[in-house]
Amino acid sequence: MLLPTDLKNNTVFKMDGQTYIVVKYEHVTQGRGGATIKVRVRNIKTGAVVEKGFNGNDKVEEADIAKASYQYLYADGDNAYFMNIADFEQIALPLTEDIKYLKEGEKVIVVSVDGAPAYFELPKTVELTITYTEPGFKGNTVNNPMKRATLETGLEIQVPMFINIGDKIKVNTDTGDYQSRV
Repeated sequence: MLLPTDLKNNTVFKMDGQTYIVVKYEHVTQGRGGATIKVRVRNIKTGAVVEKGFNGNDKVEEADIAKASYQYLYADGDNAYFMNIADFEQIALPLTEDIKYLKEGEKVIVVSVDGAPAYFELPKTVELTITYTEPGFKGNTVNNPMKRATLETGLEIQVPMFINIGDKIKVNTDTGDYQSRV
């Protein structure tokens, strides 16, 4: 059994016959009252995102998970396809927004819940190439100006003015922010 304080990001648990993954964890304290834990969770089967609140003495059931290394192959309209590096077995997972951080051939960790592949974990950072951005303008350097850029996977983020087309950059997958030039 897990306590609410154990429900950090990417923790998988069962509650009311459903399996959830924690998307966002928040510890809320109020003046005289006790602390409550608020978590935003995604239902692994349906993909629905809901918010749940817990008191300090509530408990939830821990889910049985297994992790394995996979290689991202490609995505079609509904699914993303991965290949197990150890035995070359291919699986399909529902398409999510996180797929825009992956290039074909990239290695990821696929998490199986109760023996069935459920979702993939992204690395903390990925290296991607800029395919389009407007040129930077001289003199516009007062408040660390940013501009919009499109990356090779179709992801759009804000980058500093000195970044140009063809530059390779490092992107934080948790926040979707530019980290550095590679």
